[in-house]
Amino acid sequence: MDEAKLRELVEQMSFPNGKNRDMTIDEIAIIQPGLGRIMPEIGARTWKLYYAGKAENWPNAMYQFKEAKKLFELGAYTRPKHEDALEEYLRDHWAPIGKAIEARDLDAFMKAMDEAVDSANAWHEKKDKGYIRWKMPTEPPPDLDLTPRE
Repeated sequence: MDEAKLRELVEQMSFPNGKNRDMTIDEIAIIQPGLGRIMPEIGARTWKLYYAGKAENWPNAMYQFKEAKKLFELGAYTRPKHEDALEEYLRDHWAPIGKAIEARDLDAFMKAMDEAVDSANAWHEKKDKGYIRWKMPTEPPPDLDLTPRE
């Protein structure tokens, strides 16, 4: 079967969503989260990451770091026009945070976090979203006890 015929067949198909609704491939693609939905989740994880690291709760910091990284990767996958920028950010500005966590180096962690926030805001400018200027909340998140358990 050639690709055009296969594409035509797939476009005619629909799949149950588990909630009494069938959805086409195009409808499924439309509901994939964009950066407008993913970035607030990244912000919440980054907030928790920052205060976990600041408290030297390294296991929690690493957990938040990895979860935020997965969200960045999801954004790169679902929005390929931003893939190169997100990959560059992860490589150049997110990875140093992970290295500082692994080393349990609070000074390096704080420096990497500051640089990551500054870089994120620079990317907002580059992507014509300069009206988005993220800042670290001044208080730890109220929903987690970040006291180290070790």
